[in-house]
Parts: sequence; C-alpha cells; structure tokens
Amino acid sequence: MYLKNVLITGISGFIGRSLVEAIVDSKLPWNIYGIDIKPPRFNDSKYLENIVFDTVDIRNRKAVAEYFATRKFDGVIHLAAVSRVVDAENDKENCIRTNLYGTQYLLENIALTPETWVIFGSSREVYGEQKLLPVKESAAKKPINIYGECKLKGELLVKELITKYAILRFSNVYGNSYDIDGRVIPAFFKRATNGKTLFLEGGNQIIDFTHIDDTTNSIIKVAKLLQEGAISTEEIHISPGNENKITDIIACLETYLGKKLNVEIREKRNYDVVRFIGDPSHRLAILGNTTFKTLNEGIAIMISSFRMPKTNHSAVSYSI
Repeated sequence: MYLKNVLITGISGFIGRSLVEAIVDSKLPWNIYGIDIKPPRFNDSKYLENIVFDTVDIRNRKAVAEYFATRKFDGVIHLAAVSRVVDAENDKENCIRTNLYGTQYLLENIALTPETWVIFGSSREVYGEQKLLPVKESAAKKPINIYGECKLKGELLVKELITKYAILRFSNVYGNSYDIDGRVIPAFFKRATNGKTLFLEGGNQIIDFTHIDDTTNSIIKVAKLLQEGAISTEEIHISPGNENKITDIIACLETYLGKKLNVEIREKRNYDVVRFIGDPSHRLAILGNTTFKTLNEGIAIMISSFRMPKTNHSAVSYSI
C-alpha cells in the first residue's frame, strides 16, 4: 500500500500530539512529519518513534522555505497557531506573525506542489457573535477578536493559494492531559481538585464543546477524503452541534468530584464570543453519521486521562 507523506504543523500542541496518537493507533500507512518550535512529548515513546520531527518557526519565512525546499508532501495538516483567544489578545503582534504570516509562509511553499492537499485548522471564532443558532458554514464571518480575524484571513489565503483543501472550524476542543492548562475545562478541573475558586467571565456562555477524540477522528476522515479525491474544497464545522452552558461544566465536575465547587462570576471580556452552536448537518453529510461525545461523556474521559501517570506535557505557545 502506498505510504502517504503527511506533514503536521504544530505537532507539539494539544491537537497535534493527539492526532499523532490517533494516526499511529489506527495503523494508517502514513509517514508522519512534524514541525514546531519545540519537540513533542508523548505518554508513550512509540509515538515519537513514528514521526520525523524538525524544529521550524513558521514565523520565519526563510526557515519555512528552506524546510520545504527538500521535502514534498501528499498532504499538510496545518495546526500551528497561537491557540487561545486570550493569548492572542495579550500579544496581538505575535498572533499576527504566527497565525497570519506563518500561515502565509507555509501556504506559499505548499502551493509550489499543487497536488498537495491542505487541512487548515480554523475556528468558530471567525463567525463572531451570531444571532441565529445553530450556525451554518455559510453564515457571515464577523470576528470580534484578533484570533478570529487572523483565522479568517488564513482561510482566505488557503482558498487563494491551494487547489485541494478542507477548512475545519474547531469549537472549544478539550479532553486529555495534553490540553493547555489555561483552557476553560482543564483549568476548572485543576482548580476544582485543588479546592480553588472557579472564575466565570460573564457566566452566560453557550458553547459547542468538542472532545479531542472526535476532533482527531474527523481530521483523519477528511485527510482520507482529500487523498482519495472524494472532496476537493470544503468548509466543515468540527463540533457536535450541542448547546452547552458554561455552568454545565461545573455541574459535571461536581458530579464526578462529589463536592460543591466555589464559583465567582466576573465581568464578561469584550473579546469573548458568548454564544455559538455549530450546525452539524454538513459535517454529517460529508463525514458520515458519527455521534460525537456529550460534554458529560467527554469530561469523564478527560478526568481519567488527567489521573493517569504522565510526564510534563506543557504545550508550547504556538501550537493547538
């Protein structure tokens, strides 16, 4: 069987490392290449043995060009990014350099081999605050923060430069020990287990949380479809289409931890999108009738992963 050469950018991040594990565990006939600003760490050394890693800073145009000068890929899964809205707002220049210019530098090199397909990890943040829920892929794009603006411009670059692509809009991915501590669900879990107060910015958010396993499985399905030529240009929500209140996380954690948690409501941040539910109908049509995990199921899995013995899995700043 023909071995596919697949590059994963941001391979040291939460989704990147989880994706490597899913690919290896599925025994897919792929040669996995990865770039990031720091090497990835895994719970099991077998995953590291199955990738060819290079340190590349995508913010450096020359470094990106030199990397691609001697390599050719069947497909590229672009996940490298400043991955949290709050980090992007706190350092807008780095967000622009990484999420926009870094994407541009990658795409202009990938475009030199038009047969190479691209999966671009985008975000629900491109929609901004929508009045009509659930949100379809065709809805107007009105980002309200720098993260969403850069992701949207990245999408436009993909459409301009790449022939075969899928734009996947992720929605609040969570679910294992590789996650970044500052994200809402792992942050709540760790503060709760340490008896600390949980802080809610606003407290009225409705969010379409997506478990990491559903995310990686969807990425793999899309990659297969692109490789087979079954799809050529797609935009797909990778989210379950569920209405979850931010307070539902607290209820789940109280159930699993068996105790009442201390919660403090703070003022909403002006760059946070308060309401988003992705319409799953297009995803179901393209990827099949796959049931995504509920928040309750996903948090149970996440708690198990956090309780497993592990090494230091701190994700680097520029990976998702």
